Amino acid sequence: MALEFIAPTKRRGMTKARAARIFLDANGICCNCATQIRQGEKWFVEHVESLAQGGADDDKNARPAHTRCKAAKDATDAASKAKRDRLVTAGWDRGDKPKMQGAGFRKAAKQKRASTPVKPKYEGDRFGVRSGFGSIVFIDEDSTL
Repeated sequence: MALEFIAPTKRRGMTKARAARIFLDANGICCNCATQIRQGEKWFVEHVESLAQGGADDDKNARPAHTRCKAAKDATDAASKAKRDRLVTAGWDRGDKPKMQGAGFRKAAKQKRASTPVKPKYEGDRFGVRSGFGSIVFIDEDSTL
């Protein structure tokens, strides 16, 4: 089975006149459930062969459909597109590219004891000075140690 690329079809604008013409050509029959669309029921113009699958955006490929039937048709279209994508990309070789890897965390010096006081990292470090067991001393600018 030879597969070829099918580009999605560009969608034309849908005017009221075009929608009415499509509705009358199909005698108001829903293309999904094959029942008559009654007055007051919500409907829209559905492409029988979806545009994503290469269907034409002309009046021959367009039919009226109930709004309530849309979800089932969309699910079928999505499934057929996914199947086609799987078939097309089945033999694709990604190569042996190395996976991206971050630099990781910096290695810290091993802590010798949990009770060792923390030394200030720089001159005027307020949070690096500890007094007692686990308490932090806040130093004012004017005071000295």
